[in-house]
Amino acid sequence: MARLALGAFLAAALALVGAAAAPAPGDAAPALVVVAHPGVSAPRLDRAEVRRIWLLRRRFWSDGTRIVPVNLPAASPVRDAFSRAMLGRSARDLADYWNDLYFHGTAPPPVVPSERAALLFVARTRGAVAYVTHAAWDAAQAGPDAPSVKVLLEIEGS
Repeated sequence: MARLALGAFLAAALALVGAAAAPAPGDAAPALVVVAHPGVSAPRLDRAEVRRIWLLRRRFWSDGTRIVPVNLPAASPVRDAFSRAMLGRSARDLADYWNDLYFHGTAPPPVVPSERAALLFVARTRGAVAYVTHAAWDAAQAGPDAPSVKVLLEIEGS
């Protein structure tokens, strides 16, 4: 019982950390960065390649490692900004796309509760790639326990 309560507390705390960097509704879209595990063979990505990765049309890095894209929660303003900027649709509009893939046997990218969790997931998962705000990236790099990830693309805010 205590372990379950601790897990719920940690999930809520991670979500709050991610929410602190998220823009308020109606604000301009934030500057984003696409980050990857340091072992990923690609030195950079362009927008078209990021789109192919998150729509699950590209599944492997050039060295044969499986690509593991991760998403923030569907209600996240950061996910919506990424979806609009890189996929051309809102996160809500993509629900039918993900449902169609799922019913054809393909699972959508896993969801992590916060930007900090996304950075930690990428640092610990070979082939992983995620998006976070530039502000979250900067904050994560400031501490002594900064997750080891590399930036593949910077996306200007609007």
